[in-house]
Amino acid sequence: MIKELLEHYPRYHHLVASAQLVLAMFGMGLVTRPRAFVEIVLEPKPMLVGVLYQLIGIPVLTVAMLLVIALPPEIAVGFLMVSAMPGGSMSNVYTYLGKGNVALSVALTGVMTLLALLSAPLILRLFAAEHMPPEIVMPVGTIMREILLFLLLPLGAGMVLGRAIPLSWALNGSKWLVRASLLVLVILVVGSIGSGHIEVGSYGSRIPIVVLLYCLIIQILILRGSRHVLKFSHADSTALGIESSMKNTSLGVLIGASLFAMEGENAAFGGGVLFVLLLYGGISLGVAAVPAIAGIRQRRVEDKAEAMRRAGLEG
Repeated sequence: MIKELLEHYPRYHHLVASAQLVLAMFGMGLVTRPRAFVEIVLEPKPMLVGVLYQLIGIPVLTVAMLLVIALPPEIAVGFLMVSAMPGGSMSNVYTYLGKGNVALSVALTGVMTLLALLSAPLILRLFAAEHMPPEIVMPVGTIMREILLFLLLPLGAGMVLGRAIPLSWALNGSKWLVRASLLVLVILVVGSIGSGHIEVGSYGSRIPIVVLLYCLIIQILILRGSRHVLKFSHADSTALGIESSMKNTSLGVLIGASLFAMEGENAAFGGGVLFVLLLYGGISLGVAAVPAIAGIRQRRVEDKAEAMRRAGLEG
């Protein structure tokens, strides 16, 4: 039975990718409050720098890497797809754990999600088109429609509903929706690999190493550069570093599902793109965990020091 399900998975790939993104974005919308965007007006510099990082810095860095390192066309498109995506919802959680500026992270996620309607098709049109098979034309209109229908509308609907229901309901609903989206993501990964759409072994260890280094370089450059060059606070630098390295690869998977059918002459090309997107999504969780764990440890030290201070005052 499982074998039969995997054989039929390709025809439902786009539906599964759509469901995963809608669940995640609607869940994020439930706990996103418009007041978080006030931070943009009150402290615009970190916000503007974060937008420039994602709109210009990361795509340029990606193109430079592809000029230095020769990669198969489908892998190159996968990296460019990653660079064009906005930050993902998990970046807000990791920013909180890392003692970063959560309001900045949430605001940047929201703004880049809105800008992605125009920026993602433009970046892909400018840089990815030359790596694509000649019979595939970059469908800017299709990409914009996918972003609007499966990313922006669920996010907006979640925000509207989140304001209309008690906060406890919104928090619980968000938690279960995110869990459901992760379950669907597992189905997507298992279905893609089990159906033969992703040939993991064909790329060896080279591509995973490049993806790891790529993610590490993005986070280190932005986090350390923001802290030591631009002199931003620890909270702002942490938020910018995590937000820039944790991309919404679910959106990339959805766009890839629209561009490349899992069956036909471009199935192998699409499998390579999907391989990079899923691999980056998993690796970024581990890379971003480093500043998150450092923040947890710092919080424990501060809590212990505060407890000792209070005990001394009481004594």
